[in-house]
Amino acid sequence: MKQDDIILDKILTTIEDLVSFRTVDGANDVFEKTVRYCEDFFAGSDVIIKKYNYSGYPALVILSEETKTPTFMLQGHLDVVDGSDSQFHPQQNGEYLHGRGTVDMKGFDALAMHLVKHLRKSHPEISIGLMLTFDEEVGGSNGTACLVEENYLPGILINGDGGYNYAVTYAEKGILKFELKVESISGRHTYPWNGQNAFDLLIEDYFQIISLFKDQGIATDSDNWYTTYSSYDICVKNEPLFAPHHAEMKVNIYFADDISSDTLFQDIKNLLKHAAIEKLWGSERVYLEPGNKQIIQMQQKLQHHFNQPIVVHSENGSSDARFFANKGIPIVIIKMVGEGHHTPEEKLHIPSILPMYNSVKDFIIENVLNYVQSKEVVSNG
Repeated sequence: MKQDDIILDKILTTIEDLVSFRTVDGANDVFEKTVRYCEDFFAGSDVIIKKYNYSGYPALVILSEETKTPTFMLQGHLDVVDGSDSQFHPQQNGEYLHGRGTVDMKGFDALAMHLVKHLRKSHPEISIGLMLTFDEEVGGSNGTACLVEENYLPGILINGDGGYNYAVTYAEKGILKFELKVESISGRHTYPWNGQNAFDLLIEDYFQIISLFKDQGIATDSDNWYTTYSSYDICVKNEPLFAPHHAEMKVNIYFADDISSDTLFQDIKNLLKHAAIEKLWGSERVYLEPGNKQIIQMQQKLQHHFNQPIVVHSENGSSDARFFANKGIPIVIIKMVGEGHHTPEEKLHIPSILPMYNSVKDFIIENVLNYVQSKEVVSNG
């Protein structure tokens, strides 16, 4: 068997093993079994394994040396959204491996595990780490967010949770989620002047908010780097014969602008005339210039190994890479080739695994000298 075939076979086995763990939110016993699997995987590999637990969610950092600032950090999550029982029994069908998490994102996790093990043996001079968490699908606040607070800040972050096949992502939108509520003394339907309709007041404030974001109508699948919004969980309460005395809604803002979620929240709060507002969640955008050196280098490696064009793309979604935003760290986001994440049809394209593995490996090896030299220039300057 050729060496490439051996590598592919080993990675596939690891993906199938990881998919078989039903790592859905709340399955703490399965989380711990998965942690032990990862520890066993690296047994004898001369790596340092740091284990953390944040509010019941484990987190792993595998390092080639004792440091919180490795030159490279690969980043992935091992939790998945739930699915049918059959999805946790991976099946190969032609060129595809079917199963929950094959694309999002245990395929990349397995690739990264093998890559760290390989580089630790073949290039011991490379400072590299792998971050694996278990809460990305429920927000990441008990995983990557905590590890960043622990000051795990690499020179270059490689995140495998992108949204587009055959692409390198240079930007992901920030997210702001909030709730609006209005309470009023309402009048009868036939005597509206005797009170105030809470729903009307809510809508008045809502239209003020969305007036800030006028580009939603031009966003498309292929061109969506515009701030967009979505309302949901809309509820009103009223007594018989009376207009609503209570109205509420939740709103998501996916922002492309260079602004923090806190600043955006305050800007929105300042617009309100009637509604009380509560911030539910916020995360910062990820942004590198499309011509950033690391973005172009990863694009070139992927084009070489896949032998096809690779686009440089912004994304409408988000990932745990957002917790490294504003840290001055180059963030390179890629995705294993596949389809149907979060659906019963989730599947990973098997022939793409080795080109992705070799692309990331070459990117790391060829960036080592450039990274070290750039640091020396800064320190000498």
